[in-house]
Amino acid sequence: MIAKITRGTRVGDIAAYLHGPGKADEHQYVKDGQRHSGGVVIASTIGAEGATDPAEWAADLRHTQQTRPDITRPIWQTSLRAAPGDRKMDDREWADAASRFMDEMGVGNRPWVAVRHGDDHIHIVLSRVSDDGEVWHGRNDRRAAQRACTVLEEAHGLSQAPRRKVQPKRAVAAQRETWREAAKVSPRQRSLRRTARQFTQAQWDALDPAVQGVIRTNSPQRVPGAHVPEPRTAPEAGRAPASTESQYRQRARRTAERPQDRGYGR
Repeated sequence: MIAKITRGTRVGDIAAYLHGPGKADEHQYVKDGQRHSGGVVIASTIGAEGATDPAEWAADLRHTQQTRPDITRPIWQTSLRAAPGDRKMDDREWADAASRFMDEMGVGNRPWVAVRHGDDHIHIVLSRVSDDGEVWHGRNDRRAAQRACTVLEEAHGLSQAPRRKVQPKRAVAAQRETWREAAKVSPRQRSLRRTARQFTQAQWDALDPAVQGVIRTNSPQRVPGAHVPEPRTAPEAGRAPASTESQYRQRARRTAERPQDRGYGR
């Protein structure tokens, strides 16, 4: 099962689409054994089950939004779609899946409706603003939706869809600490590390001659016995290093004779 999440501004627009005929009259639902054009509410927390007219429930969700006009995108919508090879579930099973999904997302008691207008999927529309004006921000909702879909697949015996692996984010402080530790490595240590990566003589002898030639060209420091020169210490910024002892003495004398009070801060 796959969940596709979107957010919107106008509940009337999404409601009209869900209960409309679709782009190619593909939206259909079954009622009393007959197929009808449009969609039907199969589950909700606002008592809209069985509704086929968007006006029957859109006003309820719109009313909750009026308590928080500062929320620019108060509508949260997701589609739940079964895999092509999965069995066809009836309205009761889809209703159970919708309720369990919203419970797993932590919003099972908020105003929402689930509309079905196809055999293999449903749509769930949620007001992010509750009846008392509390706002659900939906942080990490896509990650939570993946976990909820896994629960539904196991509960209803559906095939498991591939999940995108979401690596946990490292804290900024931890990243900075890693960078600080890396910066503490001295040039001498880096030089020793490069030397440590040299091949042993036995490893070198086991390599193909063609590979040895490539290594000599691209990474000569890895050849056994290769000399890794000591890193040169960068001279003080803005001043060339003294090349002779006399230059060094002259520079030291000029520094000693320079007035200490330069008038900084005046």
